[in-house]
Amino acid sequence: MTIGIIITIAILGTLHYVVILRNGNLKFWKKASKNPDFVYEQFLSDNAWVIGDGNGNIDKTGLDGPFLLYVPKIGKTVKFYGRVGVYEESQNRIEKELSK
Repeated sequence: MTIGIIITIAILGTLHYVVILRNGNLKFWKKASKNPDFVYEQFLSDNAWVIGDGNGNIDKTGLDGPFLLYVPKIGKTVKFYGRVGVYEESQNRIEKELSK
């Protein structure tokens, strides 16, 4: 029984790392979740991001994600994909604006 609990905790910890921490800047996404409408507007105007349209027809080559964010302004959760090597700078810029 104890071994099963330990294995379960290890598996959950690994999944948490793979799904959440590895795919993006956790500090950024915490700030984004507190200012989702602002971040959504920034993503719309920045070529570093691809916004999922819900039909799944996105070529994910060269993209990280999906990153999910609930956007109250439009009343739904949106999938975002970041262009590798480009979206990191966009995150830094947006994060600085959110820190003002």
